[in-house]
Order: sequence, then C-alpha cells, then structure tokens
Amino acid sequence: MKLTSEQQKLFENWLRQKIEHSSCTLCQANRWKIGELVTGHVSDAVDDLAPATYMVQLVCKNCAHVLLFDTRFIQGWNEQQDVSQSGVVM
Repeated sequence: MKLTSEQQKLFENWLRQKIEHSSCTLCQANRWKIGELVTGHVSDAVDDLAPATYMVQLVCKNCAHVLLFDTRFIQGWNEQQDVSQSGVVM
C-alpha cells in the first residue's frame, strides 16, 4: 500500500534521526528510495492469529535490496497512520 505524504515525511524524519549513513549491505551503494507500507503477521506460540504488523520498505536504487522497518518502533507512528486510502484500518 502506498504511503501517504504524512507517513513518508514521518518515516524520513525518523530515519534521519536514527541512521546517519547507510550503505546497502549487498552492493555498498548509498542511494535509497522509500517503498510501500507492507503488512505481515508475527507468529506467536500462544496465538497464531496475532494482529498484523506494518512495515515500511526502504529499497536500494542500485540493486533493489529491501530493508523493512517495523512501524511499531517508529516514534510518532500509530494505528491511525495504518489506514488505507479507503479509510479502513488494516
């Protein structure tokens, strides 16, 4: 799902605070693009129906290697930002 401009700006600011210089671990390039908001499920030994988690992609522009950042740990991110364009909370 495409990030809103607000989500993208929040992620960019958070990323700048956390990471000064980041080269791709595969090709060593330092050219990145923010990808999409993706969802997945975290398996829990007690509850296999754990709630979905949301991650933001960071894609290397040179080799297309993808890094995923868990939105639960991004300061300022909340459930209200995990809303699709139709307005449905995922």
